[in-house]
Amino acid sequence: MGAVSNVISLRPRDVRVQNRAGLGISFDSADESEDSNYYEDQGEDSLGSLTYNALKDTEEDPGPLECHSLSYTSRKLLPMKHYHDEARAMKDIQKFLSNPIILFKLEKHTVHDIIQEMITKLASEKPRLNLKLENIISSLVEENSDYKLMEIMQGMKTNEKGENETEPSFVTILCSSNEVTENHVVMCLLHNTINLGPGAEEIHFIALVLSPLKEKKIKCAIEVSRTYSTLLADVKLRQQLKGATNPTEFAHIFELEVHRIYTEQRNGVEKALESRQDLGGNSKWCFGNDLINDLKRRAPHYLSDYTDGLNTCAGIQKIISTIMFLFFSLIIPCIAFGVLFSSLTHGIIDVRKVILSQALAGSLFSIFGGQPLLVIRATIPLTIFTKVIYSISDEKEMDFHTFYAMTGLWTSIFLVISSLTGISTLMKYCSRSTEEIFALFISIAFTVDSIKFLVHEFDYNFCFDSVEDCNVPKALLSLILLVGTVLIGCEIYNFRYSPYLTAAKRTLLADYALPVAVLLMAFAGSWLFRRVEMGTFDDKNPTSFQYTAWGEVSVGMVLGSMGLGLLQSLLIFMDQNIAANIVNNPSNRLKKGPAYHWDLMVVAVINVVLALFGLPLVHGALPHSPLHVRALADIEEKCDHGHVREIIVSVRETRVTSLVCHVLIWICALFLIPKPLNYIPIPVLYGLFVFLAIVALDDIQLWERMLLIFTEQNSYPPTSYIRKVPQKAVHTFTIIQVIQLAVLCAISFSGSPYLKMLFPALLILMIPIRSKLVPKLIKEQYLKALDGHI
Repeated sequence: MGAVSNVISLRPRDVRVQNRAGLGISFDSADESEDSNYYEDQGEDSLGSLTYNALKDTEEDPGPLECHSLSYTSRKLLPMKHYHDEARAMKDIQKFLSNPIILFKLEKHTVHDIIQEMITKLASEKPRLNLKLENIISSLVEENSDYKLMEIMQGMKTNEKGENETEPSFVTILCSSNEVTENHVVMCLLHNTINLGPGAEEIHFIALVLSPLKEKKIKCAIEVSRTYSTLLADVKLRQQLKGATNPTEFAHIFELEVHRIYTEQRNGVEKALESRQDLGGNSKWCFGNDLINDLKRRAPHYLSDYTDGLNTCAGIQKIISTIMFLFFSLIIPCIAFGVLFSSLTHGIIDVRKVILSQALAGSLFSIFGGQPLLVIRATIPLTIFTKVIYSISDEKEMDFHTFYAMTGLWTSIFLVISSLTGISTLMKYCSRSTEEIFALFISIAFTVDSIKFLVHEFDYNFCFDSVEDCNVPKALLSLILLVGTVLIGCEIYNFRYSPYLTAAKRTLLADYALPVAVLLMAFAGSWLFRRVEMGTFDDKNPTSFQYTAWGEVSVGMVLGSMGLGLLQSLLIFMDQNIAANIVNNPSNRLKKGPAYHWDLMVVAVINVVLALFGLPLVHGALPHSPLHVRALADIEEKCDHGHVREIIVSVRETRVTSLVCHVLIWICALFLIPKPLNYIPIPVLYGLFVFLAIVALDDIQLWERMLLIFTEQNSYPPTSYIRKVPQKAVHTFTIIQVIQLAVLCAISFSGSPYLKMLFPALLILMIPIRSKLVPKLIKEQYLKALDGHI
């Protein structure tokens, strides 16, 4: 017996068709040439091209020869469907949606059983066809051949080596038969993935296209299959369809995704996924022009910022879980930073003021900010500047409130100037290297502060030298609560990778890892171990939201506040733009564009209000901002040579999560201080810091490369930089980053507050180091692989 095998495969974003027919079908080279010319003509203005591959065997009496047949293979590239240009495609889809035939969560494990179910479903839905099941199946599946499916179409993509490979999650089955007189399509979502062989190991979606043998070229099985294969090649469509709960919702989501893809093709929105958005544009510089461009870019999307993600049940669940995550990840640090501010300023800035600052700043930025996924809050570097301001005012006998307000005003003035002059365009020279050094520094800072807290608790309560005033249970319980918060949070967060429950339930539970961990350990500390006296924060200023009373202003105060304001504006400028760069990373697949200059202006205006009321200043923060993006994202796992990696499929770019979160923080600030918030033990607060630090490491390539130094080479993941860059260059680049990180940590964790003021200067210095010094040590082609945004 022989077989005909035709394969159509694509370049990146194209589809692949395999045609496997039975013995006795002759191959006409003239017809094949006509088909080739037709597709070449059709593909001139299309998105890509396809190849058609034919394998033909002829049955002969083998006689004395060992071979019993001959095979012939050819390949053609076919273009992806462009639904705006090819009207026939939309007509086919509309016809399907008018009476969709869908097998939902089919629990079959063999090709024959799946095909049989699909044909049976088609026959039951359209009894007038009078289909002969065995005839259709015999034309689709060859039982005596290694090629089970005779004609299929798959997506093709480019791997990290630049080679084409098939998309293993879907397949379109083609069938041309005399049993039908028009095209019919059956969609199937399998309950569990099946393996159909190399290049089709994780099939989750199957589309069956049944067409007449004699049909127009634009309506033939290959053309109809191109229509549905192009749709299934869209990763977001597949992700959304997996979240459907019934066939009706499946069809509804399919219709919405078709409309989205059609709109994207029509408007050319694929440009939105370029390697990096231009911060300032290529036009001639003009005062305030970059700010205006940001407004023009974001304004058309403002209304959709309130509706995105609310059109599906899965989207609503994701938004609710993100609100809870964001609320706990902000309110708990507010309490911890409030305790820190209170100790640095002797109670002038306390917990209530920090929470009021977060509520006011966050709600204003949620409404007026350009990039709603950016999270702003008070940070550790800003506490350093507050300490310096307090120390100088106390040493020079100046009124702290006045000096603090003036410093904040000068800071905002410099930020406004930066926004109007478009200085943020210089951040295009800030590479991934600088961003990841700063992100890893924040994780280290969170961890170091938590360790300092534990050391203080044991040093003060464990009493190694004496037994007077000892409180050993408090020290041990602090350790248990802190470590318990981290372990419970990480275990629930990683529950998404476990085999228990369903994928949707695992993801839902993992989304609530942070609030569950905090609530459980807060209950344990305040109730189960209520006999152990744990530290809580004080609320000495119940009416702290009041305008700052200005005292005497001197020339020295004006000049001093100007100098501190300049340094503080540099810090906010760098931190704000680094956080915005990470949020707008192309790998996050955001489509509405950034607003660097406008966001900086909004932060400047907000800080004016905060400074006048004696509240802590804010800016875009890490790791909260990228974690906010991840919480709103649909994530898909990819397995490459045994190594599993996650990619973001899409992100719900919404203002609702941040706005509702800060409404809840307003409620806490006005009604829940001191109780019940002071029921949360201080160790739980620091446990949350460590949890956020650990979770943030997932997206930091620098941390991954640091671990490679201690990893066996055979266990290296097959990432792009590992394949493109020599091992020596990889480690050299990592060591350079580690040295910069060590200097940053040494300055920040030093005991001198004046030395800590060099922090923003060090951040700025990293930019010329990366752009001027590092290229002299490592080739530029290697740096593009190591330091480029995916």
